[in-house]
Amino acid sequence: MKHYTLFSLLLICFCTGTSGQQKITLRMEQKPVAEILKEIEMQTDYRFSYNPELLKNIPPLSLQIQDENIEKVLEIIFAKTDIQFIMRAKHVILKRKPKEITISGFIYDRESHESLISANMIDLVTGQGTVSNNFGFYSISLPPGNTTLRPSYVGYTAEAYSFATTQDTVIHFFLQPSSLLNEVVVEGEVKNPVQHVDAGKISFNAATLKAIPAFMGESDVIKALQQMPGVAVGTDAMAGLYVRGGNADENLYLVDGNPLYHVHHLLGLFSTFNPEAVKTMDFYKGSFPARYGGRLSSVVDVRMNDGDMKKTSGTASIGLISSRLNLQGPIVKDKTSYSVSLRRTYLDLLTRPAMYFMNRKYKKEDPENYDEVDFGYYFYDFNAKVNHRFSDKSRLYLSLYSGKDKLFFNNESRYGNTYPSVDTSGATEPSEAQTYPTAAHNTETANIDIDWGTRMASLNWAYAVNSKLFANSTLVYSRFQSDVSLYTKNENFYTTTDSQTGTKELVSTYQFYNPVYRSGIEDSGYRLDFDYAYNNNHLIRFGSALLHHNFRPEESRIYRRDDDGSKKRNDTITYADEQINVQEISLYAEDEMHIGQRLRVNVGLHLSGFFVQGKSYLSAQPRLSARYRLSDDISLKASYGRMSQYVHLLQSSYLSSPNDLWVPITKNVKPLSSDQIAAGIFGRHRGFDLSAEAYYKKSLNQVEYKEGASILTGNSKWEDRIAQGIGTSYGLELMTKKSFGNTSGWVGYTLSWTDRQFPNG
Repeated sequence: MKHYTLFSLLLICFCTGTSGQQKITLRMEQKPVAEILKEIEMQTDYRFSYNPELLKNIPPLSLQIQDENIEKVLEIIFAKTDIQFIMRAKHVILKRKPKEITISGFIYDRESHESLISANMIDLVTGQGTVSNNFGFYSISLPPGNTTLRPSYVGYTAEAYSFATTQDTVIHFFLQPSSLLNEVVVEGEVKNPVQHVDAGKISFNAATLKAIPAFMGESDVIKALQQMPGVAVGTDAMAGLYVRGGNADENLYLVDGNPLYHVHHLLGLFSTFNPEAVKTMDFYKGSFPARYGGRLSSVVDVRMNDGDMKKTSGTASIGLISSRLNLQGPIVKDKTSYSVSLRRTYLDLLTRPAMYFMNRKYKKEDPENYDEVDFGYYFYDFNAKVNHRFSDKSRLYLSLYSGKDKLFFNNESRYGNTYPSVDTSGATEPSEAQTYPTAAHNTETANIDIDWGTRMASLNWAYAVNSKLFANSTLVYSRFQSDVSLYTKNENFYTTTDSQTGTKELVSTYQFYNPVYRSGIEDSGYRLDFDYAYNNNHLIRFGSALLHHNFRPEESRIYRRDDDGSKKRNDTITYADEQINVQEISLYAEDEMHIGQRLRVNVGLHLSGFFVQGKSYLSAQPRLSARYRLSDDISLKASYGRMSQYVHLLQSSYLSSPNDLWVPITKNVKPLSSDQIAAGIFGRHRGFDLSAEAYYKKSLNQVEYKEGASILTGNSKWEDRIAQGIGTSYGLELMTKKSFGNTSGWVGYTLSWTDRQFPNG
């Protein structure tokens, strides 16, 4: 009897369980939804309760469904409607979905009122979440009623805020910096590689940047990026980023949305990014989102400090190579702030006084014969930013940058000579009276001046149009120029004595020779970007940009001047003086989608046009990134991207030098393009980030100097000294990262192959 009772209970449980899994098969062609629901009732034990008016506006459906459970069938039927179904035992209740409300606003630092970029926002009631944009703006759609929002950011205390609302609401959150930084870093940074959709993305905030190990007393983010898997350096192990087999010029550097062309000091030993001035930095390798364009290999997107709205503060430091000064504070409290950073080396401040005392000693020992020497090198970076708050929705940013390298060598040599007097008293005719030099000295001067640098300015207006739409418009200007000048001058001074009058006169002859080599690029334009949070499953970005480029690839001249006392010559020889004016336009749109709980996709299209020398180049560049989450700790990622590039950097070596030429494509030089696919697995285990990613990239119209060609102009144009070819790169990247405890860091390994062919090189 006991065995029979147990069997009966198991049979009841089994029947109960299987009844919930009743399978439905439908073959419907343009049938009203009401008829489809009746058919489901006939095939199952379920009964529907609804108001007939609810289905009135739903068009007839065609369905081909085989052996599906009821939940899946109802999801298909009501997928594109505003109807939701609620299952209670054997009853299915249909009703209209409550209209979602949107909660939006900005996320700030509580102490400085500076916006927090890429801060997380999650609703603990529904599990929905979003991330703030580059200006701290967030937007999340939720059902009306009770909600609990929890904003969080690396290095800040996460707090939850509960409230009830039935309409669109604007709420700004102010996060408190946390003293328990290590614990917060574990929570914030470790989740990102698994959760976000971009496979090759690495992000740094201000605290992370300052914690980068110093090189010769300088924290350098470019040096940190060079240690990442998939990134190589030049043969000198100093300059440039060579990402997945690409060239150093295939990386797009942006400073507050403004393109930066030269990012190195001291032949590539240091970068132009002063860590005291940087707020955040995002590094993309591989297929980057559609909002970026113009380069093949990577994007380095840098945002500078906005300035403290509350109080004035500053830091100063003295390093082995340079000293830094940073000041920030309010101009008008809670309204306008500023941030100023300056970095300068002081090698020249040490060498010049030493040279002065050495030269003074030599002059004193022999005023008629001496060598006077002066040499030095320095670089500096100056960053300034002003942030003005018009209202809670509107802000204006003015960002300035000036950086320069200067190397100089000056040498002046003086040689004194004394000639014997000549007796001309025997002259009988006035015409026989002559003048002869009786004393003379020569002065030889040689100066070498090499300098290169960048000046940039951007004016940015950020405006929250409504709870879902955010606009950002930017005016940009930048100028990079390098100059190489060699100045030589040879002067001969001597005195002459008239044989009849005895009058002495100081006479000089000289030769002047000044070769000058100059190149540069000047940009001006605008950029307009929109973020539209359609709902929690669709974040749509779109925008446009227009840039006017003025390229000056080569200006090579020699200035000469001779004066031998009887005749003079003054001329200029021009070997090259070319200017190329170009217009570049771009349009883009992308949608970051959540498809179910596990799949996240970013799909976009970047359109660009380049108009040069009467020729138009147009390019359509599709981008796709996808992430499938196997679990909370493991995800698979894949990406595809097509990129085009219209500017090149011609280098005579892997060193970053002032002789490097930025040149555009022309009617004779075709644009670069590449197609890249990548796939990988990303995970987290006991606080460690683990990743393995494989990639394949095919590039067309790669640019290199021809074999034996010189960067110096000679008698040929730069177009005649280059060759174009194809390239293939593929490899595997492995990385392990530790972000907790007293010791943090990463270990990476890259196995890669790169092949390039230049048929005409």
